Amino acid sequence: MRKKSTVSHILVSLQFSAIVIVAWPFVAQPAGRLQWLAISALGLIVGLYTLAHNKLGNFGIYPEPIPDACLVTTGPYRWIRHPMYASLLLFMLGVALYRHAWPNYLGLVLLGIAVFGKMHREETHLHTRFEDYSDYVKRTHRLFPGIY
Repeated sequence: MRKKSTVSHILVSLQFSAIVIVAWPFVAQPAGRLQWLAISALGLIVGLYTLAHNKLGNFGIYPEPIPDACLVTTGPYRWIRHPMYASLLLFMLGVALYRHAWPNYLGLVLLGIAVFGKMHREETHLHTRFEDYSDYVKRTHRLFPGIY
C-alpha cells in the first residue's frame, strides 16, 4: 500500500473541515431560500450517477489511487474526469447559498482549494498509473462538461 503524503493528509483534513464550515448554521435562514437547495439536489444526483459507474472500493478520499484501482471512463466519466468532486462542489454550493452567511462562503472557498489541490495531485498519480490516461485527459473536461 502506498503511503499517503503529508500534503494529501492536509488536503483531506481541509476538505472535511470546509464541509463542516459550509454546512454550519451561522445564522437563521430567511424564508424563501429553499430554491438554492435545488443545486444541492443536482449535486446529489450527479454523485449517485457517478456511484453507479464507479463502485465503492475503486476510489478513496485521498488523491493517491487505491492499489487495485481501475480507470473508469463510462457514465459521467465520459465527459468529466472528476464527477465526485463536481458532485461535492455542487452540493455544498447549494448549501452555502441556502445558509447565506460569510463563514459558509469562506468554507466553500476552502473546499474549492482542497478539491483543486486533490485533483491536481490525483491527476499526477493517474498519469503515472494508467498509460492511457493522457488520451483520456485530451477528450474530457476536468469538472464541468464544456466548461472546465
